[in-house]
Amino acid sequence: MKRTFFITLPFCLLFVLSQNEITNHDNIITNNDTLFYTSLNRVAKTNQSFSEKEMIEKTLNNYIQGSSYNELEKLESAFADDASLYLTVKGTFKRLTPTDYLNFFKNKKKGVYNGRTGNILSIEVYGDIATAKVEIFIPQRKTKLMDLFLLKKLKGDWKIITKTATKL
Repeated sequence: MKRTFFITLPFCLLFVLSQNEITNHDNIITNNDTLFYTSLNRVAKTNQSFSEKEMIEKTLNNYIQGSSYNELEKLESAFADDASLYLTVKGTFKRLTPTDYLNFFKNKKKGVYNGRTGNILSIEVYGDIATAKVEIFIPQRKTKLMDLFLLKKLKGDWKIITKTATKL
């Protein structure tokens, strides 16, 4: 009598067959009630992407927290040293360095909330690069901004390499 068991796990379906039968279903091979499978590689890739997104969220949250609480070290940690920021400053479109950007926050009291809030809207990962979209609200100025980021994984850490923003 042939027995078949189906075990459902996230991202894979495992089959166990008996009576010396060899079967290959989607890279799952069974023989004499012994189970071999290779489809868990898909799970690893999914978990890796999720982990990468969490690391990117950490970088973006350093940007948001650093700019919301005037924490220059946290803000600076989000950027690659040679990052480029393309922003409109006092009506003029400019290319800024991270140091130029930090100067907007340096004369403000560290750790004091300045009213600026951020909301991560999306993150897309493509190997060692990623894009992100963050909505920024500055209620005192009645301003809503859309920040777009290009990030790169450098020495194991995700860093902002390019930023631009526009008023909505």
